[in-house]
Amino acid sequence: MSEAAREFRAVFDPEKQSIEAALSGLDQVPKTEIQAAVDSLVQRIHALERTVTEKITILPAHDARVCLEAVKSMSERLSQLRVKLIPKQKFSFKSRKSASASPSPAPASPSPRPSTPKRSIDQSLFMKFEDRTGEHLFIGSLPVPSDESGAAKDVALTNLTNCTVNLVHNIPLGAIHIKNLKQCTLVIPPVSGSILLHDCEGCTLIGACHQSRMHTSNNMDIYLHVTSEPIIEDCTDMRFAPYGQVLPSEQLDRLFEVAQLDQTKNFYDHVKDFNWLRQQQSPNWRVLDATEVKPDLAQRVLSKDQ
Repeated sequence: MSEAAREFRAVFDPEKQSIEAALSGLDQVPKTEIQAAVDSLVQRIHALERTVTEKITILPAHDARVCLEAVKSMSERLSQLRVKLIPKQKFSFKSRKSASASPSPAPASPSPRPSTPKRSIDQSLFMKFEDRTGEHLFIGSLPVPSDESGAAKDVALTNLTNCTVNLVHNIPLGAIHIKNLKQCTLVIPPVSGSILLHDCEGCTLIGACHQSRMHTSNNMDIYLHVTSEPIIEDCTDMRFAPYGQVLPSEQLDRLFEVAQLDQTKNFYDHVKDFNWLRQQQSPNWRVLDATEVKPDLAQRVLSKDQ
């Protein structure tokens, strides 16, 4: 293990142990303080996840996988504890319905609905599209969450089928969380955070970011600009190509500058497959042939909002 990797573990391991201890004691926290405690743990787990993705290139493949799985395990455990300890609230489209019926916040219905544990993502300040079919979705149509920091906004795309999604706007974007998309086309501008993708199938993703991680997905075309090695895990038939000239040069240069992305550095074709640790090329991903690339695809999506 390199010196840099040892220094990383010297930071990661104590914080992991501290978070696990806090999770173990979460059911002892007073009810009046439980929401704040959960929110704090969400932020700590996200921070630890960002630390791993930022250092992924210096870590041995085994260590990287162990650390990412530890973060995933803590996130799932927190999700289960949150359901157990906090009155359950549904996704925002449910919340909007309940808000129209009653202006005062009330505990969720006590009748439980069985569900499989999901990764915990604090979406209180996210811009979100969820549970849509056959629609064109433009981020400019969403309200912008207000927060005191003025930081770039994170985006969550969840449960979309046969949709086109345009996230290109004058809103600075941070991390993009994508889960359970089928047959969708996404156009994502240069963002200052990561693109994190789970459980997607038959989609085309066009995006630029600092880190890219894709899990349990298949049959994807990914036009990517990424300044670190992208990661796939439990994925098959993933096809990669460079991001390309998605926007006019001046506009694209400005977005890259705002996101602090180096346009000269693109590791789209240096994919790390955590299910394939051999020296030979992984069978789960490849680079698109020139004849397969669709250079006008992004513009076809963007033109719907011009």
